[in-house]
Amino acid sequence: MLYTLITGASKGIGKAFAYECASRGMNLILVARSEYLLHDIAKEISEKYGVNVYSHTGNLLDHAIHRKIFDWIKENGFHVNMLINNAGMGYYGKFEQQPLEKHLEVMHLNMDAQVKMAHEFLNATNPHQKRYLLNTVSTGAFQPVPYMAAYCASKAFMLSFSRALRFELRKQQVNVTALCPGGTETDFFAPANMDKVAEKNSLFMMKADRVAKEGLDGLLSNKAVVVPGWYNKVGAFAARHAPQGLVVRQSAAFFKPE
Repeated sequence: MLYTLITGASKGIGKAFAYECASRGMNLILVARSEYLLHDIAKEISEKYGVNVYSHTGNLLDHAIHRKIFDWIKENGFHVNMLINNAGMGYYGKFEQQPLEKHLEVMHLNMDAQVKMAHEFLNATNPHQKRYLLNTVSTGAFQPVPYMAAYCASKAFMLSFSRALRFELRKQQVNVTALCPGGTETDFFAPANMDKVAEKNSLFMMKADRVAKEGLDGLLSNKAVVVPGWYNKVGAFAARHAPQGLVVRQSAAFFKPE
């Protein structure tokens, strides 16, 4: 019996992925910090879709969490063939005015933790079976964004990493996809101190379930990069092809703290 492992599964896009995968008959292992939220989600999904759902409470900021998760998976005899590497965070404001610890947490969770999980997944799973790896990135990966400098730089790293890893694994049975959503209706904005930014972007916010569906469709069809929504596709294209000085100025104007 095969399982899909989803990190950051208690809220937002990760939670939407859990429901989307279960609706397609996938058995799940859900990872997040909140034990009670995971328990409730696992129970509801199992009852609604009739799939096996297990949860593992863990903080992806723990530097050894990747080993703890896969040791637990091995001890329980689970066979994982899909990793949705979703846990991430952001922090908003002028770089020097924010605590250094916040920037380092953003960088660790968005880069180190995802790289560790991907490495452990590839080494701990069966190389003779079809496997799937999705990294949740962001449209912020396509351009520098003042006032979210560390966040968008971390996402640019993950986009580059995903593309490179995809090439390395191209002759193996591994699909690697970078999901690059734009603004999504999740709990991301409040912890990131971005409520006002969310208000300005409210007309273009996507539902988390649509982002998850497009991401999973892209992963299963082996797309390199998935950018959900026409508005985000246009923005990503413009960011790649417009003069970078203009891109940075426009990003700064949109995200400038009031």
